[in-house]
Amino acid sequence: MRQMSILSGLVLGGLLFSCSKEESIENGGSSGGVGNIIGNNCKVNTIIAADSLTGKGLFSLYTAFNSNQQGTRVEAYDSINFMLEAASDLTYKGDTIRVGPNEYFVTDVSKRISKFFTKLDPTDPTSDDYVYNYSYDASGYLKEKTISLAGLPVAPVKFVYTWAGGNLVKVDGTLTLLGPSQKILAAELTYDASKTAKNFIQIMPDAFEAFFFVMTVDIGKKSTNVVKTIKMTTYDDKGNVADIYNTAIKNVKFSSDGYITEWYAEGDGFDPLGIFAGRTIFKYICK
Repeated sequence: MRQMSILSGLVLGGLLFSCSKEESIENGGSSGGVGNIIGNNCKVNTIIAADSLTGKGLFSLYTAFNSNQQGTRVEAYDSINFMLEAASDLTYKGDTIRVGPNEYFVTDVSKRISKFFTKLDPTDPTSDDYVYNYSYDASGYLKEKTISLAGLPVAPVKFVYTWAGGNLVKVDGTLTLLGPSQKILAAELTYDASKTAKNFIQIMPDAFEAFFFVMTVDIGKKSTNVVKTIKMTTYDDKGNVADIYNTAIKNVKFSSDGYITEWYAEGDGFDPLGIFAGRTIFKYICK
């Protein structure tokens, strides 16, 4: 099955990592206790790409939490080579969540992400900043994200989000520099209206810059229902279709108290978003 290529340039910045499918180390958390009950006040702390038959881990993304359920460390594991593919320690001060020497989120009064700063060249602290700005509607759903360089007077990249029935159904990304707007990304999502899940992760097809921290940052209200299909189209620098990715989420399993414990993604995998082709297992930590 195809894996989504990691896009380059202004849109994605420097925080992406490639998720190779290798046996992984899975940290704590629970995928179901007595009677397949997760518990109260629980949140996802581990996302595991797993072997479809045995459930053996192939790759994992793990977040450690403190007693206030603030994420303190994020780790991505490749345990065949006993290597940490990526890691970040999170520190909090006022409205700022620092996730690296030159990368940090700024939150609003509702503790949602309002800005994200990262370097054009992550290895050069003197390079210009990418600046992500997030805005929300009156109901608390993300409505727009812009991306620019700190040295530019305008934001050349904009993503617009369309919600219906409490679900994110469409994302449109455009680039505007010295001419008309040019499409760079389009995504459509459908949902199973019969299924909802307790405190699941945010599924946003364009959230490459934030997915590594998806278990700890707040990007507004989450979709009400369980995602069923995702179609993403990316475009080249001339505005022509570059790739089309289609994923169907099937065999969604729940704990007896309503948390998603696993699902199967058929079709294309969106590795940088944690939507792995095949079986994915979700573990939780509770207060």
